[in-house]
Amino acid sequence: MLARPRISLASARTRIAAHEALDPLRSLFNDLSEREIRFVELAWRGTRRPGIRALAISISWLGNGAIYPIIAVPLWYMAHWVARPLVAAALSVAIAHLLYPWLKAACARSRPCNLRDSLEPLLASLDEHSFPSGHAMTLAAALIPLVHAVPIVWPLALGFWLAMAWARMACGHHYPSDIAAGGLLGAAIALPVTFLS
Repeated sequence: MLARPRISLASARTRIAAHEALDPLRSLFNDLSEREIRFVELAWRGTRRPGIRALAISISWLGNGAIYPIIAVPLWYMAHWVARPLVAAALSVAIAHLLYPWLKAACARSRPCNLRDSLEPLLASLDEHSFPSGHAMTLAAALIPLVHAVPIVWPLALGFWLAMAWARMACGHHYPSDIAAGGLLGAAIALPVTFLS
């Protein structure tokens, strides 16, 4: 009976120590958020026109998951040699999504739309934290194996990744550093998976 409270107390102490160890990182994010918010506000203000707003919402919504079958199914039917890159892309995305929730929870960076009341989000977010961008991470992790297999599509892939980056800021969900970190994380996972597969 006494062992259980001791384990709980030890577990609580560990969680408190981990939380305190991350305080400098969270302080850095607070400072960085104040510096980067103007870029988000600029992208968000650019969505005043209904067509631009609809574009930002559509691109961001596609990044919630709908874009991946749209990319994969035609590739699968066009050429069977694309099967290996598709598997590498799926594996990269799966690995990224094993790490991503832990990073988001540890960093606990507030979204721009939560920092400024004037930044009304254009659509609901999938979770409450912004760092790193899961949309940028997932898209990078999915596209890198495909670009490696079909290098001629790199301008299209880069263009779509940049469009997603803009859309996430325009929707009020991410800072530029969230997007950069998400892209780098996706690339850091996808590159070794691609070259080892």
